[in-house]
Amino acid sequence: MNIIKRFYVKQMVRQIDKTIKVKFGKCLQCEPTENTIYVNNKTDIIDIVTFRDYVKEINKKCKFNTLLLGILHEIGHIYTYNEQDEEEYTRDTELLSLLFKEKKLSDKQLNEFYVRLPLEANATKWAIDFAMQNARFCKYYQNKIGKEISK
Repeated sequence: MNIIKRFYVKQMVRQIDKTIKVKFGKCLQCEPTENTIYVNNKTDIIDIVTFRDYVKEINKKCKFNTLLLGILHEIGHIYTYNEQDEEEYTRDTELLSLLFKEKKLSDKQLNEFYVRLPLEANATKWAIDFAMQNARFCKYYQNKIGKEISK
Protein backbone atom coordinates (compact mmCIF):
# COMPACT_ATOMS: atom_id res chain seq x y z
CA MET A 1 0.00 0.00 0.00
CA ASN A 2 1.53 3.27 -1.08
CA ILE A 3 2.11 6.26 1.18
CA ILE A 4 -0.89 8.23 -0.13
CA LYS A 5 -3.31 5.38 0.52
CA ARG A 6 -1.78 4.89 3.98
CA PHE A 7 -2.39 8.57 4.69
CA TYR A 8 -6.07 8.25 3.75
CA VAL A 9 -6.49 5.05 5.78
CA LYS A 10 -5.10 6.80 8.86
CA GLN A 11 -7.23 9.87 8.19
CA MET A 12 -10.37 7.75 7.85
CA VAL A 13 -9.73 5.82 11.04
CA ARG A 14 -8.86 9.03 12.92
CA GLN A 15 -12.21 10.52 11.88
CA ILE A 16 -14.03 7.43 13.15
CA ASP A 17 -12.11 7.23 16.43
CA LYS A 18 -9.01 9.23 17.35
CA THR A 19 -7.96 6.63 19.92
CA ILE A 20 -7.49 3.77 17.42
CA LYS A 21 -3.90 3.23 16.32
CA VAL A 22 -3.27 2.18 12.71
CA LYS A 23 -0.25 0.14 11.74
CA PHE A 24 0.55 -1.42 8.40
CA GLY A 25 1.30 -5.14 8.56
CA LYS A 26 1.11 -8.28 6.49
CA CYS A 27 -2.67 -8.57 6.66
CA LEU A 28 -5.83 -7.03 8.03
CA GLN A 29 -6.02 -7.79 11.74
CA CYS A 30 -6.87 -6.26 15.08
CA GLU A 31 -5.52 -6.21 18.61
CA PRO A 32 -8.66 -4.95 20.41
CA THR A 33 -7.03 -4.82 23.84
CA GLU A 34 -4.32 -2.56 22.37
CA ASN A 35 -6.85 -0.45 20.41
CA THR A 36 -4.79 -1.14 17.29
CA ILE A 37 -5.65 -2.28 13.79
CA TYR A 38 -3.22 -3.55 11.17
CA VAL A 39 -3.94 -2.80 7.54
CA ASN A 40 -2.74 -4.32 4.30
CA ASN A 41 -4.52 -4.59 0.98
CA LYS A 42 -3.20 -8.04 0.11
CA THR A 43 -4.79 -11.36 1.03
CA ASP A 44 -5.74 -14.72 -0.45
CA ILE A 45 -8.45 -14.72 -3.09
CA ILE A 46 -10.44 -17.29 -1.11
CA ASP A 47 -10.55 -14.88 1.86
CA ILE A 48 -11.75 -12.06 -0.40
CA VAL A 49 -14.50 -14.13 -2.00
CA THR A 50 -15.70 -15.61 1.31
CA PHE A 51 -15.82 -12.21 3.00
CA ARG A 52 -17.58 -10.60 0.02
CA ASP A 53 -20.15 -13.42 -0.13
CA TYR A 54 -20.78 -13.19 3.60
CA VAL A 55 -21.34 -9.42 3.39
CA LYS A 56 -23.87 -9.99 0.58
CA GLU A 57 -25.58 -12.63 2.70
CA ILE A 58 -25.99 -10.18 5.58
CA ASN A 59 -26.92 -7.11 3.52
CA LYS A 60 -27.44 -7.27 -0.24
CA LYS A 61 -27.61 -3.46 -0.40
CA CYS A 62 -24.07 -3.02 0.94
CA LYS A 63 -21.98 -2.33 -2.16
CA PHE A 64 -18.75 -1.19 -0.52
CA ASN A 65 -15.58 -3.01 -1.47
CA THR A 66 -13.64 -5.57 0.53
CA LEU A 67 -10.80 -3.21 1.43
CA LEU A 68 -13.01 -0.55 2.97
CA LEU A 69 -15.23 -3.13 4.70
CA GLY A 70 -12.16 -5.06 5.84
CA ILE A 71 -10.75 -1.96 7.55
CA LEU A 72 -14.15 -1.23 9.11
CA HIS A 73 -14.36 -4.88 10.19
CA GLU A 74 -11.09 -4.50 12.11
CA ILE A 75 -12.40 -1.32 13.76
CA GLY A 76 -15.58 -3.29 14.49
CA HIS A 77 -13.52 -5.76 16.51
CA ILE A 78 -12.58 -2.92 18.86
CA TYR A 79 -16.17 -1.76 19.27
CA THR A 80 -17.68 -5.24 19.66
CA TYR A 81 -14.87 -6.92 21.61
CA ASN A 82 -15.92 -8.83 24.68
CA GLU A 83 -13.07 -10.46 26.57
CA GLN A 84 -15.35 -13.28 27.73
CA ASP A 85 -15.85 -14.37 24.10
CA GLU A 86 -12.10 -14.82 23.60
CA GLU A 87 -12.04 -18.32 25.14
CA GLU A 88 -14.82 -19.58 22.85
CA TYR A 89 -13.15 -17.95 19.84
CA THR A 90 -9.80 -19.58 20.63
CA ARG A 91 -11.43 -22.97 21.10
CA ASP A 92 -13.37 -22.65 17.83
CA THR A 93 -10.39 -21.47 15.76
CA GLU A 94 -8.25 -24.29 17.14
CA LEU A 95 -10.96 -26.80 16.18
CA LEU A 96 -11.26 -25.32 12.68
CA SER A 97 -7.48 -25.41 12.29
CA LEU A 98 -7.36 -29.06 13.36
CA LEU A 99 -10.16 -30.05 10.97
CA PHE A 100 -8.40 -28.20 8.16
CA LYS A 101 -5.05 -29.88 8.90
CA GLU A 102 -6.78 -33.26 8.92
CA LYS A 103 -8.25 -32.39 5.50
CA LYS A 104 -11.83 -32.55 6.82
CA LEU A 105 -12.43 -28.95 5.68
CA SER A 106 -11.46 -27.28 2.42
CA ASP A 107 -10.05 -23.74 2.31
CA LYS A 108 -13.49 -22.47 1.36
CA GLN A 109 -15.27 -24.37 4.14
CA LEU A 110 -12.72 -23.18 6.70
CA ASN A 111 -13.32 -19.56 5.70
CA GLU A 112 -17.10 -20.00 5.61
CA PHE A 113 -17.06 -21.25 9.21
CA TYR A 114 -14.51 -18.64 10.30
CA VAL A 115 -16.48 -15.59 9.12
CA ARG A 116 -19.48 -16.88 11.09
CA LEU A 117 -17.68 -17.17 14.43
CA PRO A 118 -19.40 -14.75 16.83
CA LEU A 119 -16.39 -12.41 17.21
CA GLU A 120 -15.95 -12.25 13.43
CA ALA A 121 -19.65 -11.97 12.63
CA ASN A 122 -20.14 -9.16 15.16
CA ALA A 123 -17.25 -7.17 13.68
CA THR A 124 -18.59 -7.64 10.15
CA LYS A 125 -22.08 -6.60 11.20
CA TRP A 126 -20.62 -3.47 12.84
CA ALA A 127 -18.69 -2.69 9.62
CA ILE A 128 -21.75 -3.06 7.42
CA ASP A 129 -23.94 -1.01 9.75
CA PHE A 130 -21.33 1.76 9.93
CA ALA A 131 -20.87 1.81 6.15
CA MET A 132 -24.59 1.93 5.45
CA GLN A 133 -25.20 4.67 8.03
CA ASN A 134 -22.22 6.71 6.81
CA ALA A 135 -22.42 6.05 3.07
CA ARG A 136 -21.06 9.39 1.88
CA PHE A 137 -18.09 9.22 4.24
CA CYS A 138 -17.35 5.64 3.17
CA LYS A 139 -17.69 6.36 -0.57
CA TYR A 140 -15.22 9.22 -0.20
CA TYR A 141 -12.61 7.04 1.51
CA GLN A 142 -13.27 4.04 -0.71
CA ASN A 143 -12.29 6.24 -3.66
CA LYS A 144 -9.15 7.41 -1.84
CA ILE A 145 -7.84 4.07 -0.53
CA GLY A 146 -8.61 1.75 -3.41
CA LYS A 147 -11.06 -0.55 -5.00
CA GLU A 148 -10.46 -3.98 -3.51
CA ILE A 149 -8.11 -6.10 -1.51
CA SER A 150 -5.70 -7.77 -3.91
CA LYS A 151 -4.15 -11.20 -3.83
